[in-house]
Amino acid sequence: MTEGKTYRDRLLIEIIAEKFGFGWFSEALPGSSFYPPYLLVAVGLFIEYGLFDVYNYLVSGNSSWLTQPNSLAIPAMTILGVVGLRYIHDSYADTVMNLGIADDDLAIDPSMRGQFEGLVSFRIRVLGYLATLVIYYIFLVFVIGIFQLIDISGIGLVLYAQTVSFPLIIIPILFELGISYVAVHLLIPRRIAKADFGLFYYDPRNLGGFEPVGELLKRSYYIYTAILLLWFLQTHTPVLLSQFLSTPYPPPGPIFQVALSAVWIVGVVTIAYSMYQTHSIMKKKKEEKIRSLEQELKEAVDDPYDATLSNIDDRERYEEVQETLSHVKNTKTYPTTFTMWSQIFISVLLPQALNMVVQLPG
Repeated sequence: MTEGKTYRDRLLIEIIAEKFGFGWFSEALPGSSFYPPYLLVAVGLFIEYGLFDVYNYLVSGNSSWLTQPNSLAIPAMTILGVVGLRYIHDSYADTVMNLGIADDDLAIDPSMRGQFEGLVSFRIRVLGYLATLVIYYIFLVFVIGIFQLIDISGIGLVLYAQTVSFPLIIIPILFELGISYVAVHLLIPRRIAKADFGLFYYDPRNLGGFEPVGELLKRSYYIYTAILLLWFLQTHTPVLLSQFLSTPYPPPGPIFQVALSAVWIVGVVTIAYSMYQTHSIMKKKKEEKIRSLEQELKEAVDDPYDATLSNIDDRERYEEVQETLSHVKNTKTYPTTFTMWSQIFISVLLPQALNMVVQLPG
């Protein structure tokens, strides 16, 4: 196992894809091998939406994405989810490596290095996935109603969706994406603080070498927001375009707006927490370094409170410290640029703005 893979979890959807032979299928395809979960998602969703759904519509006249395009939000969420999930875990491993966790010169306890091996433990992910499945099926049976689903979509599509696509593709992807997002924003800053990483003051971006951390926090939040917006479209499009679209499902009640607001609040709180914690780490390190350099400057002069040039005893040391100090002072204490902050600000406002503007019946 390479050092990068040491810090990357094996995803649930990767295990499922391997169990169903998509690893072998990927290797058998001509050209470069494809990421097996992508193949699983493509095949699984095509069977549901390209075969069962279209067949039901053409033969039985059942509800279909052909008449309700908003239903395509679910496969869109799944596709974005598997791409985002892979990005988050690959980027986490890269970020840990860029911070220097594997460097021999870094004075970190071996047990602390072990805490960076994987974003979320396999046991927690499996238990969480199983719990999510139980909750989903309870909701399906007692809230939506399995017989209502059969009347709307047909028994073949319902059986396939509820035994294959949802439990083996959609739910593991979206669940693991959710828990990975939370881990990125809650656990990474804590791990960095415990490991006591230093700042790279010669970083040409003036971000102390923490740019990968900022990028991971930012982009994971974009993925989270995009999933939230797709959920919004899936539930609200029939209301927004009621003159053009019909749906067999009742319009979403006020509880949906409450749920969307709750998910939005979780996103805002997590991105604010992770950015603040990372800022605190960087600020603390920068202040410690400045105090250390101040002490060196005092030792390089005869009288620290005499500003005359003749007061400098060791000019070479004085100039070296001043040069280092300029790099330290130029280092920012947030792992983001102004452009990144602007993008985050827009992505924070957009979901709730849409949720507040759209008026639902009831």
